Amino acid sequence: MKKILISVFVLIILIFSYFLFEPIFVYTTGWKPLSKIKAIPPVVHHTDTQSKKADSVLKAIHQRLQSPAVSIAVGQHGKIQWANAIGYQNLDDQIPVALDTKFRIGSTSKAVTSLGIGVLLQNQKLQLDSEVKDFVSYASGQLSNINLRQLASHTSGIRNYGSCLCFPIWEYYNNDEYTGVEESVGIFNNDDLLFEPGSDFSYSSYNYTLLSGMLEGASHQKFPDFMKQNVFKPINISNIEAETATPIKNTARFYDIAKGTYKEVYKVNNSNKWAGGGFLATPTALVKIGNAFLNHQLFGQDIQHQLTQPVLLDNGKVNPQEYAIGWRNHRKDLFRNGQKITVWHHGGIANGSISLLALFPEYNLSVSMLANKNGNSGELFENVYAIAKLFIQQTSK
Repeated sequence: MKKILISVFVLIILIFSYFLFEPIFVYTTGWKPLSKIKAIPPVVHHTDTQSKKADSVLKAIHQRLQSPAVSIAVGQHGKIQWANAIGYQNLDDQIPVALDTKFRIGSTSKAVTSLGIGVLLQNQKLQLDSEVKDFVSYASGQLSNINLRQLASHTSGIRNYGSCLCFPIWEYYNNDEYTGVEESVGIFNNDDLLFEPGSDFSYSSYNYTLLSGMLEGASHQKFPDFMKQNVFKPINISNIEAETATPIKNTARFYDIAKGTYKEVYKVNNSNKWAGGGFLATPTALVKIGNAFLNHQLFGQDIQHQLTQPVLLDNGKVNPQEYAIGWRNHRKDLFRNGQKITVWHHGGIANGSISLLALFPEYNLSVSMLANKNGNSGELFENVYAIAKLFIQQTSK
């Protein structure tokens, strides 16, 4: 009897451990060789000189990144100038990627959400100094006095993903479906702040979860509905959606790639972080968002200026990432000739996907790049710059 009880106890511990650390167990099994996947050309065959050059750069990027698929789009002066994709949205079934294949965009969602903020600033339903307590009734006392600027610039003191009393133990791999923003805020609503709001910087997507509650309070709409009706529909975007557990048509599969092998990533649910990391989109949809931002289609230049100015800490210094309201604002010597140009950008990492949206305001140019593999969005910058330079050089001629 004692041996049976011990065996049952050990079995319970093993089962408990599996579900507690499930992403680790899943990661170690099911790898398949990439060598069995045949190479395919880009989905669009362009004939004009500039597009053919961009296609060649795309093929080189695909080889360099070793991603199942890479999809890129370019917009300039309010129009889509070039878009192409290469590889597979589904490796097991060898389904090629298409221009309308949607990818997880991770934290590039914050740049998307900034346009929703801009609309409400333009309509004077929100101000950057608006406080949580005036729009979010369910926020705890310590969150209530945080203002929109602090949330949008990661200077609020709200923590980032951590461990939890849940299965699996890491919040990043959460696979629960959340009913809405209020339930999502409950993840961190009663946790201590890392510092006094405005005094320091700490990047956290939970800032945007709470911020989306402010957008809901100001607009009297659910966050996904607000974005659809007030941002996406006015600029004629259809291929962007808030991710839920319900399968969405034309969405890529998401992968880990290592040493010539691949496997699908652990299945997660991003419904607790739509505004900060939960959108699915195509590069063309993101470029249309970039075009709208650059060309004042949703709000004026003064609002654009507010959204792109790096936020100051209480000590008067710019925060360490030069983070504005959903955008990082940097100067880049793109051609290495000593002449720096402005780049407004936001990268994204989601489970099985990396993303970058970069705007070059001096050239009215926007570039979006997406890939369906785990990695770091830092891998994409030089690749996006290589594409951008083709269209900047053409403009300069």
